[in-house]
Amino acid sequence: MKKFAIVPLVAVLSFSILWGNKSEAAIDNKPGDIIVTNSTSGSGILGHSGIYIDTTHILQTSGWKSEPYPKVLSESQWHGRYAHSKVVRSNSSTIGYNAAQKAKYYFQGKTIPYKVTEGPTNISNTYCSELVWYSYYKAGKTFKTHNSSGSFYQPTSLITPYNFIDRANVDYNNFKFIDNNW
Repeated sequence: MKKFAIVPLVAVLSFSILWGNKSEAAIDNKPGDIIVTNSTSGSGILGHSGIYIDTTHILQTSGWKSEPYPKVLSESQWHGRYAHSKVVRSNSSTIGYNAAQKAKYYFQGKTIPYKVTEGPTNISNTYCSELVWYSYYKAGKTFKTHNSSGSFYQPTSLITPYNFIDRANVDYNNFKFIDNNW
């Protein structure tokens, strides 16, 4: 009798564990998380990036003719377009949240044309990684990148999506990988 009671209990626990992991994965992202994919390239820059503005929506600008301005995508839309992505998060949830708010304020619903230009603080035009960088910049966090000598500096020219997932940049800027698998 005891043997029969254990089998259903194990099945229920197994189902709960599996179901719990799927639910946790679905709610793991936080506002301000930066998502980067290697599933695309454009304008000579490899990759694409966006910023979570809540737990399930990503603000990005693709430069597609059908999407000339910044646009919000659901996670499923993002992953439907871009099969492989990595996610990094600020170690400060306050800065991450504020960056998400700044992304919404400066870019969501705005008609800022897509164009890869130098000077990340000028958003009369914007591109994917500039949108992300500028959102953090306005939240009080200047995401610095390193040069070939290893010095970190505020970018004055282009910011690429891969700048956000470069291990040295992630560590220096007090971010961490949430998902580091393509």
